[in-house]
Amino acid sequence: MSSKVNAEQLEAVRLWASQGIDLNGIQKNLVTECGVHLTYMEVRFLLLDHNIEIARPQEVPAPAPAPAPEPAPAPAPVADPMTGATPVKPTMSIDDIQIPGTILSGKCEFPSGTKVAWQIDQMGQLNCSQLSGTMTPEEQQAFVFELRQILSKM
Repeated sequence: MSSKVNAEQLEAVRLWASQGIDLNGIQKNLVTECGVHLTYMEVRFLLLDHNIEIARPQEVPAPAPAPAPEPAPAPAPVADPMTGATPVKPTMSIDDIQIPGTILSGKCEFPSGTKVAWQIDQMGQLNCSQLSGTMTPEEQQAFVFELRQILSKM
């Protein structure tokens, strides 16, 4: 088989193999550059007979993923033009162990001292129970806003 290829052509084959050119590419190069016609199997045997290994192409490292964009900061509280009061920011928490029959439950505490326990049942309905104090309309709006923020992250 290798009698069809002279020493100079064999060196060309070694070079192509070191460059990672596959068997098909070596076969085509032999025809176009050396005028030697070998079958695919003959090229394979040529490489085996002369212990020529095709270099594996170096893997191009995948580009590093772009850093996740930082979430936009929460808008600064704006005073109500009618009352001059600024909105309240409650502290929300999610229970570590969910109440049976709920898909999510937690607690909410306002700077005024009002505390609320909340649950979302399996039908998606929100249930709240006052633990202390009574929520003002502003606190109710802040509670709903904060709960939506938590749910949007899930």
